Order: sequence, then structure tokens, then C-alpha cells
Amino acid sequence: MLRLAGLLLLLFSAPLAAQTIAFISDLNGRYGSTSYDGRVTDAIDTIVKLQPGLVICGGDMVAGQKQPKLDRDRLEQMWRGFNQTVADPLRQAGIPLAVTAGNHDGSAFPEFALERQQFELQWRGRVPEIDILPGSEWPRRYAARISTVLLVAFDGTLPGRLTDTERLFVEKMLKQYGSSATATIVLSHLPMWPLTRGREHEIIDDPDLLALLHRSGVDVYASGHHHAFFAGTDGAGMVHLGIGALGGNARAFSGNGSRQPFSFALLTLEDGEVSVTSRAAPGFQQQVTPSQMPITITGPLGTLRRVDGPVPLLP
Repeated sequence: MLRLAGLLLLLFSAPLAAQTIAFISDLNGRYGSTSYDGRVTDAIDTIVKLQPGLVICGGDMVAGQKQPKLDRDRLEQMWRGFNQTVADPLRQAGIPLAVTAGNHDGSAFPEFALERQQFELQWRGRVPEIDILPGSEWPRRYAARISTVLLVAFDGTLPGRLTDTERLFVEKMLKQYGSSATATIVLSHLPMWPLTRGREHEIIDDPDLLALLHRSGVDVYASGHHHAFFAGTDGAGMVHLGIGALGGNARAFSGNGSRQPFSFALLTLEDGEVSVTSRAAPGFQQQVTPSQMPITITGPLGTLRRVDGPVPLLP
């Protein structure tokens, strides 16, 4: 029986804090690349020194989803490069790595079925050592609970509304396991708000999903894809965490046009509050400051207001 790893964790005796999770995303370089920019190695080295209890990757671990389509041999080479640069160093340090699919490594578009298949083969053989709850379908979508924290990850690689199947999965996991959780995190690749320019339409624009998350008392929705760190609360007080990129390019915000450095994020749950910070390249010793983010970002689902400090967990 697989001991599957999910996306939640109460961190045990980590130097950072009692409950800290590191978030990385969008590590891929140029299409078909089998190697990574040196800042990816630097970020992983820094995370290993910080010793969080869990690392979560928000997708786009390898550089697929373009034409001409890559063959199986190239995809396997790309995943070997990812393992050597990211997965293996974390495993050797004893830090679990949990993931969700991105559009460049596990797109749900039918024409990239081989890439999706390789994503699933890769992660079925690399199950993190944290428990996934019954009803999960690792690595495509799953839920996990450690102590009193719940996390639900779903397949969000396509813009627009979720399929009924995907939304029902999220609803089932939240209904079945959410009532006993003191904090709940939901994870997918696409954000629900248009965080950056050029990707305004590459969002999960689904008011029914947002209403479900609100009804279920979800505290944090985390995502990648838009290549900029942003933490903001919506009208119900739920935190939306946009994970900054480590590969590709850093994008300008849709709100004020400013850009951030490449970065990874840190989320801490403590004393009934959630705090989100981000470490910036080069070196990953300095934090991204609130002034490097817009005060508000508006989209089809409303307005997000920037988080400048700890946010109370929802009741």
C-alpha cells in the first residue's frame, strides 16, 4: 500500500517555524531543455538549509507543451534533469516534495497526452513520504492531512471553468475531510485571478469553484503559472498565493506593470494565523517586499487586496 504524500503538513521542528511549507513553481527553461538555470540549484540549496517540513511544486517542472511535440526519449531526459537538479537533492535532505501538474509538464489538452502520461509515470514512482487520504488519485489530484491541516490538490491546467468531474472531486474531499481541519490549503497550477500581463485569460474563471472554497472555509488557494509572487485576500478573507517563477521569465503585474525577481515562497501556519513571504534571486537571502506587489488586483471574480502581514485563519 502506497504511503502517498499530499500537500499539507504541520512542520515538525523545522528551523523556520513550527509549521512551514516552501512553494516552488515554473522551473522549466526553453522548450525541450534538459538542464536548468543556476538559480534553480541556488533556490534548492537555500531551501535545504532552511529545512521546511515540505516542499510543494506548483507545476511546470519540465519544458513541454509546444510543437513539434517531444518524443518519449526527450521527455525522459528532461525528467532526469529535473530529478538531478530538484527532486534528488530534496530527497537526500529528507524533505518531501509534493507536486501538481502544470501546462508544460502535464497538460490536459488531448494533443499532449504523451507528456501527461510521462508526468503520471514520473510521480507514481516518486511518492513523497506523507500520507494521502482515501479517494485520492495521486499524482493527478489528491488530498492529504497531517495533524489538523488539510490540503486538496486538483488538476487545473486548463483555463476557464473546471469540469464537473474536477469540481466534484474538490467538493468531495473538502466535505469529507475539511470539518476536522484547523487550516485548509487548495492547490492547482492556474490562479483564479489575472496576476500578470499577457496571461489575463489564463485563469480558472469559475465562480462556482470560488463559492465552494468559501463555503468550505478554505484558508489558502496556491497556484503557479503567472510567474510572479503575490499574496492577497479576496472578499471572503481567503488568501490567494501566486508562487513566483524560478525558470522562464519574470512577468509584469497586471495591476501596476512592475516586475519582481525570480523567487520561491514560504508559508507559515502558527497561532491561528497564516503568513506568506518570498525569497528573491539572486542568492535567495532577501525577501520580496510588499511594495514590490500591487495593492490590489481585479479580475472577473472580484478584487484581491495585497497581504502585508499575518492573516487570521478562517473559522
